Amino acid sequence: MKNIIITTNIVIFSIFLIFSYTGDTPAEENGIRIGLPTLPTTLGSPFSGFSLPSALPLDAVFDGLTIIDEHGATQPGLALSWQAETPNRWIFYLKKKVKFSNGEIFDASAIEETIKILLSKEASNTSLGTTINRLGIINAKKRDDLTIEILTQTNDVLIPQYMSALRILAPKALKRKGLQAFTRSPIGTGPFKPLSWSEGRIVMTSFSESWRKPKLKKIEFIKLPDSASRLQGLISGSLDIALGLSPEDNRMIKDSGGRLWIRKEPGTNFLAFVTTKDSPLKNVNIRIALNHAVNKQKIIDTFFQGAVKAEGQIAHSMSFGYNPNIEAYEYDPIKAKRLLQDEGYPDGFTLPILLIPGGNAHSQDWYQQIASDLSKININMEIRPATLPKYLDYLYNGGWPSLGFAMTAFTFDPLAAYRIRSCSWKHPYHCDQKIMPLIRKARNAKTLDERRTLTRNVLSHEHNNPPGIFLWQSTSFEGLGPRIKNYWSGADTINVEDITLKNGK
Repeated sequence: MKNIIITTNIVIFSIFLIFSYTGDTPAEENGIRIGLPTLPTTLGSPFSGFSLPSALPLDAVFDGLTIIDEHGATQPGLALSWQAETPNRWIFYLKKKVKFSNGEIFDASAIEETIKILLSKEASNTSLGTTINRLGIINAKKRDDLTIEILTQTNDVLIPQYMSALRILAPKALKRKGLQAFTRSPIGTGPFKPLSWSEGRIVMTSFSESWRKPKLKKIEFIKLPDSASRLQGLISGSLDIALGLSPEDNRMIKDSGGRLWIRKEPGTNFLAFVTTKDSPLKNVNIRIALNHAVNKQKIIDTFFQGAVKAEGQIAHSMSFGYNPNIEAYEYDPIKAKRLLQDEGYPDGFTLPILLIPGGNAHSQDWYQQIASDLSKININMEIRPATLPKYLDYLYNGGWPSLGFAMTAFTFDPLAAYRIRSCSWKHPYHCDQKIMPLIRKARNAKTLDERRTLTRNVLSHEHNNPPGIFLWQSTSFEGLGPRIKNYWSGADTINVEDITLKNGK
C-alpha cells in the first residue's frame, strides 16, 4: 500500500502473454486511453494495489480518508480534519454532501462498515487488512453522520498518514453483491465509475457528482506489459498516456508531439545484503567499503537524467523523518580498497546477488554498472536470475542462496520497512541488535515532532551501519500524448480528475 509496501526493485515480470497495442484508432472525443504495465491483480478490490501503476484505476474509483501530497505531508481527503482524543482513540471529521457513484450517501457508517470488513476473516489477509491489523486498529464507531472514532491497541502518531490507504466503499452495494462480485463493478466516491473491468482492460465513465469532479468523460486503462508496446501506442496515437517508459524514449515522444513527465516515487532503491550468513558482509567496514565503490552519480546521470540524487539512507525526501543531514557515501574506490585491505580482503571476494529478469526500465543495466564498479576493487558481483515465487520464498522463509538481492522500500514511513529489514522479521536477512531499541523508541513517540526526531536517529544509525548499498529514490517516466493538458503526478498519485484535452478533443 502507499505507506508500507516493501517490494523488490524489479517489477514482477508478467506471466501473461505480451501483446502489442498498436491500433490506430484514437480514443473517443473527451476520453483517453492509458497504457499500464500492470492492472490490479484483484480486479476492483479496494483492499489491495496501493502503488502506481497498478493502483491508478482503483484511485480513480475510491478515496481515502486522507491524501499524501508530493511533499509527503498528510492532507484532507474524505476527512476534513482529525485529532487524537487519546493515544488509542482517533477522531476523524468528515466532508459533507459526498456521494458514492450509485447514489448512496457517504457518511461515518461507510467507514464503520469498511473497517468491520477489513477486520473480518474474509478480508483480513488482504494488503490493507494485514496493515489494519499491524497498526492495531480494533474497531470503528460512528459518533454521528460526519464523525468517526477509530480505536487502536497501539500508539502510532502516524495513523492519519496511513488512512490515505483506507479506501472507502459503498456499504449497501457491497452487502447486496458480496465482496467477490463487488470487485468486478466497484463503487466509490472517486471521479470515475467502471463500465467494465477485466484483467486486461478497464473502461470507466465520469461520475459528475464526485467531490473530485472530473473533466474527462471516459477513461480506458489497458494492460501492456511490454514497454515497447506502450511507447508505440503513444506514438501512434492509440494511447494518450503511457506509464513505465524510459528517458531514452523522450526523443521519439517529442517527435510525435508529446512530452515526458518525470515522477519521483515514494520508494528507495538499495542493494540488500544477507548479513545473517557467514560471509565478509558481516563486517560493517566491508559494507561501508562497497558503498564507497559504486559511482552512483554516474548511474543517475545515465539512467535518470539526473532527476534524483544518491542517498545514504533507506528513505526519500517525502518520507516522514527523512534525515536531510545524511549525505550519500562519496565515490572513493581508493578508500574502498584500503578498507578491504585493512579488514583482510585485499583480493576481494565473490558477491552473488539475485535479480528478477524482465525488471523495471533499466534496473538490470544499473546492476551491471554496479558490478562493473565493484570489479575495480576486486569484488566479483555475480548477477543470478530468480523467479518471483522463489524470491518471495527466500524473503519470507529464509534460505537465501545469495549474499544480496535488489530491493525497493515503498513507504512514506521509513519505520515500516524495518518490519522486514530487522531482527524482528521471522527469518531476517539482516539483524542489527543495536538498532532495535531505537526503532521501538521511535514507534512509541507521543508527538509528530518526537517521531520525526527519533526516526532520523534510526536512519542515522543505519547510515553508519549499512545493511547494503544505498542507491537512490525510485523514479518513473510517463509519456503524455499531444492531446493531454493539465496532467500532474507526484508521489504515488496521478490527478486523473484534472486531466483535460487540448481543443476539447
